[in-house]
Amino acid sequence: MIVDVKRLFNEGLPRAYANNPAELARVNGEIDKFRDRTGLDARQFSQLAFGVHYTQTASGATTMDAVAIARGTFNSGAFVGAGRLASNGKYQETKYGGKTIYVFSFDEQVKLLGLFKVHLTDLAVCALDANTLAIGKPSRVRQAVDAAAGRGRVSSEIVGLAAHSPEAIIGLGGTLPASATRNIDFLSAEFSRSVASIRQFYGSVGATSEGFQMQTVFRTETAGAAKTLGDTVEGLRSFAPAAIGMFMKGDAEKSRLLRSVVGATRVSTQGNELQISLALVETDLAALIQAF
Repeated sequence: MIVDVKRLFNEGLPRAYANNPAELARVNGEIDKFRDRTGLDARQFSQLAFGVHYTQTASGATTMDAVAIARGTFNSGAFVGAGRLASNGKYQETKYGGKTIYVFSFDEQVKLLGLFKVHLTDLAVCALDANTLAIGKPSRVRQAVDAAAGRGRVSSEIVGLAAHSPEAIIGLGGTLPASATRNIDFLSAEFSRSVASIRQFYGSVGATSEGFQMQTVFRTETAGAAKTLGDTVEGLRSFAPAAIGMFMKGDAEKSRLLRSVVGATRVSTQGNELQISLALVETDLAALIQAF
């Protein structure tokens, strides 16, 4: 995931929470809380790149390891120093690849950079250069050090997926191994096989003069699988307004908002890609966030 942080804070969040200043204040409070705890202030970043690697254990459980690369006009050494003070001495210093990695001790749910909820036991921070930090699990930060020094690998394919819409505020992309969808059993055998054939995805959230444009694309093994997925999703979309009206009779406003989302959603296929796009005017998105 690639985030244009300046646009997120200056444009995205104020417009999304236009009807809910209390919620915007809560989000800013989470960012302040993380800053006070670690010395890392997300508002000083210009761009964030998040990488997530997941594996399945022998028992079938899924584990996820994440790392964030933050770039900005800040002095990364000063940030690390602030983090040392904020942790009240609960940190360790280790040397790796010619860099110093600071590991802060946690064992709790935290909002990483005040934005994304994760459970952390240890949070590692390393200055890759004067204006770039690597933040995440110690093992993933060490991999970031290797990649920055040319000893590791950054998947250009996944970066290309996440950067597919260069003007977006948020872009994301990834790959799905066959093991991740092998046991899917949903709606029908044909649909389940089509879901199991998804190998890549990418998407974006961008701003327009009227509101926000969101897109999600699933890339399947075959064009036939994409068409099956598209036909099923389009069928669900056609049925959704009636289902919303049936199950939300007691809340006319929420029902109206959800039906407006369904009506603004477009589903199409192109080759082996299923494309789902949603355009929302600013007032509707703000009302959705406030209602839900």
